[in-house]
Parts: sequence; C-alpha cells; structure tokens
Amino acid sequence: MDLLGLPFLLVMVGISLLVAVGTAAVWNRWPSGLRWPARGLSLVLVMAVGACLAGTAVNRAFGLYGSFGELWGSPSARFDPVGSFGVPAATTRLEILTPQWNDVGRQDAALGRGSMLRVRLGGPRSGITRIGLLYLPAAYFTDVSVRLPAVEFFHGTPGGPRNYTDQLHVADVLDREIASGRVPPLIGVFPMIDDGRAGECVNGTRGPHDETYLAVDVPADVDVGLRALPGRSFAVLGYSTGGFCAVNLGLRHPDRYVAAGSISGYFLAGTDPAVGNPYGRSVELRESNSPQWVVANRRPSAPPLYVVSSAGDPGSVAAERSFVAETRRRDPRLVLGAALVPGGGHTFASWEAALAPTLDWVARYLPRDLAPPIVLPRLP
Repeated sequence: MDLLGLPFLLVMVGISLLVAVGTAAVWNRWPSGLRWPARGLSLVLVMAVGACLAGTAVNRAFGLYGSFGELWGSPSARFDPVGSFGVPAATTRLEILTPQWNDVGRQDAALGRGSMLRVRLGGPRSGITRIGLLYLPAAYFTDVSVRLPAVEFFHGTPGGPRNYTDQLHVADVLDREIASGRVPPLIGVFPMIDDGRAGECVNGTRGPHDETYLAVDVPADVDVGLRALPGRSFAVLGYSTGGFCAVNLGLRHPDRYVAAGSISGYFLAGTDPAVGNPYGRSVELRESNSPQWVVANRRPSAPPLYVVSSAGDPGSVAAERSFVAETRRRDPRLVLGAALVPGGGHTFASWEAALAPTLDWVARYLPRDLAPPIVLPRLP
C-alpha cells in the first residue's frame, strides 16, 4: 500500500477512531480482576495508534517512505543508467524507488507524457541522503540516445517535494510546456531541501551542509546517473523559502546554474520566521548568503534571475521591489526579469499560476531552441 496516499491516511484515521471509541465503550465493562491492567493496556493502545496516525501525517507531508518495504529498510532498485555512455552504475548515488520504473516510463511516454518517480538522492560530499522526486520526459524513454538539460525545483518551508505534485501539479505543467515547445524536454529533480531543521539551503555554522547537498551532490547524481547534457545545462527555481534558495544558490554557483527563478521568495538571509538560524553569530556568513547584499557589494554578472510575486502578498512584493531596485542600481550587468501575478497571496494557487511562466523564462537559458514563453505582467 502507498504510505503517502490519501487512502492510507483515511485507514489510519478510521483505526484511530475505532480504537478510541472501543476503549470508551468497554472502559467500565471489564471484569473486576482485569479492570486496571485492561484499562492500562487500552490507554497504551490509544497512544500507540495516535502516534502512528501522527507519524502517517508527518510522513505524508515530507514524503519520507512510500511503502512498507522502504520503511523496513528493504533494498531499493539500483539505477542502471539507460544507454550509460560508459558511466559505471556503481559511481552514482541515485536510486530509483518506484517499482518497474522503466516500464512505467515507457507506458507514460506512449501516451505522450513524462513520468514522476520517487528517488533517493545521496550526497558523498555533504554526507546527506534524502528522498526526492524525479521527472523524466517522454523523450527520455522514446530516444535512448538523447541527452537532456535539467532543472532543480526547491519547495517551501514547511513542505516537501510532494507539494510540487500534490498542490502545483508540476508534471502536468511540464508536459504541457514541453509539448508547446516553450520548454525543452528536460530532467526535473525535486530534492528535499532540509531534514526538518529549516536552514535556508546553506552550510550553516552547525548542522547539515544543505548547500553542498543541493548545489553539488544532487546535480552530480543527475549528471552521473542520468543522460544529462554535459557542462552548464542546469537551471533552478523555487517558491517561498525555495525561491530564496534558488536565487542564493544560483548566485553562489554560476558555474553550475544557467538561470534561477524565484516565486514569492525573499532576498535577505534570516528574514523568514519559518526557518531557524543556521548562521549563528557570523555576519559574514549571513551577508554572503543574502542575494540583495551580494548584488550590491559583489556585483555578479551571472546567472540571469527571474523574480515573481503576487499582488496579494505584500511581503513578497516589498522584497521583490527592494531587490529589483538594488540590483538595477548597483548591478546593471546582471540580467533580471521581474513580474507580478495579479491578485492571489502567499498560497499554492498563486505559485501554480506563476510556475509555467517562471519555468519558461529560466528555460530560455538552457541549451535548446524554444517557442516564445508565457509572459506575466511586469512589476510596476
């Protein structure tokens, strides 16, 4: 059974209600000799079932385990690159968790759509391994000689990669934009940006090396394990905290990312109340991870950036206006696009409306010829 699906959650809710109601119904009906031990065991059972229900909710929110096999530690399907181009399978840290994924991909490709797969993305440099998602377009399965560009997608905080599939319907967006010619057939990789200790995708003074994992290890997994185009063939985008991460890592790794897009993001490190403080007392670390400080003081020329906010989200609009004004005043060489989604707020509905135009914009810098992109209204 799919541990991340709604049916399993409803089953757990039903079991929890049944145990709670059953305990209340028999509370005063136990024989006198068994009354106190039975009541004690009943309370333990209620607490255990409640803990399982809470664990199910957390697992579903973060996409940690998709099956009982993953939960018990059963070995996953090791990924052997299709048409490996001489890349030894043993060197990749990418593992496909979706059963019979190759057959699934060919069936989806026959219907003209890509496949969304569950993966484990390992990081030998960062020491981090997390569950994520992987989108492979139909072209990946219909032409085993094709090599493709890639886009990393960063989620918000709190959240996980499944927000892209469950709320933003990213597979449908990618299929549609690829079919229109506005986006090339591409590999989409959706890593978990943190391990529950939200840290803005940086190598903090204490804690995990999220930047190394996201900007070095995950792209290396795709480079080695999949048929990615060599060289600078990656773009990156994200929403909310993920938007901050996309712009920040894009500026810090222009050798990797050809473009970066932010949807309802922010541009000064440590300003999101939903995240912790990975910077400690280091002013230098905080400043060097603040895109607004970087464009004002270091004046980078790459990568091109696209920033979007929604009119109903005043905090994001103010952050975007400030960042755009500072960039155009202090760093005019940097290519910067700015747009506004009419209405909306800091919500999935607004982020879904902005996803296709943002994807189109960053895809212009991938090494492929494209049709004209969808255009949002410019930021006034």
